[in-house]
Amino acid sequence: MTEKSTLIDAEAGLIRVHRPADGTHIADLPLQQPAHVAECAARLRGAQPEWQRIGLARRIEWLRRYRQWIVDNTDLLLEIGAAEGGRVRNEPMLETTLLVELIDYYSRSAPKLLAPRRLRPRSPLVLGKKVTVNRYPYPLAGVIGAWNFPMLLTVGDALPALFAGSAVVLKPSEVTPLAVRELIRGWQHIGAPPVLDAVYGGGDLGAAVVDAADFVQFTGSVATGKRVLERAASTVTPVSLELGGKDPCLVLAGANLARAANCAVYGGFSNNGQVCMGFERVYVEDSVYDEFVEMVRTRVLALRSGTEPGSDVGALTFAPQLDIVDAQVRDAVERGARVLTGGHRVERAGTWYAPTVLVDVDHSMAVMREETFGPVLPIVRVADAEEAIRFANDTEFGLSATIFATDDRQAERIAARLEVGAVNINDFLINMTCVDAPQGGWKTSGIGARGAEYGLLKFTRTKVVAQSRIPAGDREINWFPYTPARFRAFRSAIRLVHGRGLGRFGL
Repeated sequence: MTEKSTLIDAEAGLIRVHRPADGTHIADLPLQQPAHVAECAARLRGAQPEWQRIGLARRIEWLRRYRQWIVDNTDLLLEIGAAEGGRVRNEPMLETTLLVELIDYYSRSAPKLLAPRRLRPRSPLVLGKKVTVNRYPYPLAGVIGAWNFPMLLTVGDALPALFAGSAVVLKPSEVTPLAVRELIRGWQHIGAPPVLDAVYGGGDLGAAVVDAADFVQFTGSVATGKRVLERAASTVTPVSLELGGKDPCLVLAGANLARAANCAVYGGFSNNGQVCMGFERVYVEDSVYDEFVEMVRTRVLALRSGTEPGSDVGALTFAPQLDIVDAQVRDAVERGARVLTGGHRVERAGTWYAPTVLVDVDHSMAVMREETFGPVLPIVRVADAEEAIRFANDTEFGLSATIFATDDRQAERIAARLEVGAVNINDFLINMTCVDAPQGGWKTSGIGARGAEYGLLKFTRTKVVAQSRIPAGDREINWFPYTPARFRAFRSAIRLVHGRGLGRFGL
């Protein structure tokens, strides 16, 4: 039985949020219209100049107070995140933990990253000049978040913008808006300046956010990301996109198979497979294939489905995703794939699908080419590492990948050849949990990055200030009027620096 986790009731003007685990009603939110986005944006813009003026040190103080509120209210956030997402409590705990770590990281690093930077002149054109690069925030950042990790992929993207000095309007997914709403209440509860707020509604609100913002961070599907990019192009609004993934896992002969199997099951079924960087394809060398597959099969059969404490996998968060998962599995079976576990909907209230392992799959199947975003793990036998690399790169996506091998140098050589934004060796998702590392996708998986300096500086614009450090005369050597004498003097200066003169000293 399939239940809708969320229903936009346009007639009643409400977003009706239900538990994916059993379809029961949780809460209603007012369904807002695009005009509300314009009002919210105007209010935030009015507050932003003061937020910028108080300086980074004061902004850090407010964000650290917010950090403490998150810590103090973690249990409440976990309860809401599990209920609206159909998830076990471990998954939203990853979100709250990373929110705290992001605040810690940028509290330490932002002062250096945002500080004015003096440049050393390297051209005779700027000798005797003082050149400084300054950073200024975009006044209003718009963040359009995803439903699978709503706290991290919505509020988490707002945090560096707030450090930078921007005001932020959030548009959480209408599928999972409640935890974000609680985090907004937390910002208000600590008495922070009114530079963070959210709007609640469907795709029309997302479009309005793109129109209203000076910079847009979007996380979601490739199809929607393209629409965001097209709309932003009309106003030349810069964007950062994290889009779909079809991440591969490569298991090579000689690898620690027990660790590889445990990681494959976790990487394939954590958050019920609804992880952008989760394993959606596994390629295993022939000599260890049978042993590895059996290890995975027994571990998947031992997974406990439910939302009560001690459960491993919950319900699918987004009801339509259940149809996508089921259709891909059916297509694979019709084309010759074998189901080792699962392969069917679970007949109970809510949006449940049995954890599924597929073998005898190939790249003609949708489950190997399209994003599944559900509890399905296809495993492919390959002849060697070369074939695994070729299959891993045979996709339009390029978020991340994992390699299991005992030879570190071999793994590093393979990592260099994989067409993805991050590679984990003998591990999973470390690139995402390491907040001081950039996280971005290749190919259709995105533009830009979050994390590290990239996650902060993208919310800023540069302004270069150049001035003479010595008393200036009436004109520079390269100004009008052009004369033979000035030409010879200018040419001599160029040769001194770039030719056999100062060039010998790297100047």
